[in-house]
Amino acid sequence: MKEKTVKEIELKNGQTLVISDASRMISEDAYVVIMKAKMEISVEKTLFSDGEQKEFFFEDIIDKVGKIAVWEHVAERNFIMVKDKDKLFAKLLNDFSETLIQYISKQEFPKKLILKKYKDNVDNKVNKIKVV
Repeated sequence: MKEKTVKEIELKNGQTLVISDASRMISEDAYVVIMKAKMEISVEKTLFSDGEQKEFFFEDIIDKVGKIAVWEHVAERNFIMVKDKDKLFAKLLNDFSETLIQYISKQEFPKKLILKKYKDNVDNKVNKIKVV
């Protein structure tokens, strides 16, 4: 089954969260139920204060992260009977809405995500350097 957008949510921080159903049949009478939540954040100078722009060098952030930073959450349950698929998907969506939407809606979330991806990229490059 192809991934289907279920809803788009405009968050308080100006970002758009896309909820999709990526469930697929795994047997004649069962599904793997997959709820995906995805947010694409434009990496822009306006997310950072003047001090942060100097400290982290905005161009370096773009170089390491790209112009779009993606946050994604996937909830998956395996071998769900056909009759229970829609009910379980709704529960996964409800659980996500009750626990994570408030956190990812915070004004600071886009900046923190970008800086984390930047740090992870820098750390991964440092860890790949061989000392001879």
